[in-house]
Amino acid sequence: MSARRVALVTGGGVRLGAAISAALADAGLLVVVHAHGHAPEAQALAARLGGHCIVADLLTPGAPEALVTQALAQVGRLDVLVNNAGVFEACAAEALDDALWARHFALNVDVPFKLARAALPHLRAHGAGSVVNLLDISALRPYRGFTHYSATKAALQALTVGWAAEWAPSVRVNGVAPGAALFPPEMPERARTEYLRRVPMGAETGADAVASAVRYLALGPSGITGQVLAVDGGRTAAW
Repeated sequence: MSARRVALVTGGGVRLGAAISAALADAGLLVVVHAHGHAPEAQALAARLGGHCIVADLLTPGAPEALVTQALAQVGRLDVLVNNAGVFEACAAEALDDALWARHFALNVDVPFKLARAALPHLRAHGAGSVVNLLDISALRPYRGFTHYSATKAALQALTVGWAAEWAPSVRVNGVAPGAALFPPEMPERARTEYLRRVPMGAETGADAVASAVRYLALGPSGITGQVLAVDGGRTAAW
């Protein structure tokens, strides 16, 4: 068993997930980096951080539970779970088919629930476990063309608050809600400019800001649970 505290970060090999993995490793945790579509990047990151990498498709039946089991087999304990893996695909509401709807709810809601349920006894084992869910400010005001995605984040936000009440005092549960942290590479420049026009800070917040918020909530004061921290450059303040 590891003498260090252990964090499992889903989708932890690239973009926000990679920054979160690095921030937790910098704080002294042993990090288990999960990946699916970005396995080479996750494996390289885990090696650089002195952690472990597990490659798994979390939409496969039984995969979330198996991920927790495999992580425990490798490191022997689990103190922090970061539910970062998710899907974000545009589609007009009237064109949305059952498959895309189901995929978003499966990966953005069902998988975090199953991971947290499987991890719970192990998070409780040392009396100070922590779950941090990656949410989105669009849970409050859905982005046009992403209403289905926003609905999943609203559901996960409800789980975040509910779990916090049910699992205290041995496990804290919080959420981080980014705004424009990192624009998708395919996002047109005109759309980026229009979005940032409504952000008081005038820029993407960047992955490091989100990662710092996750680290704070994962390791921070024991009195903080059931909270959602917006990291959005002030976008929600300007609505």
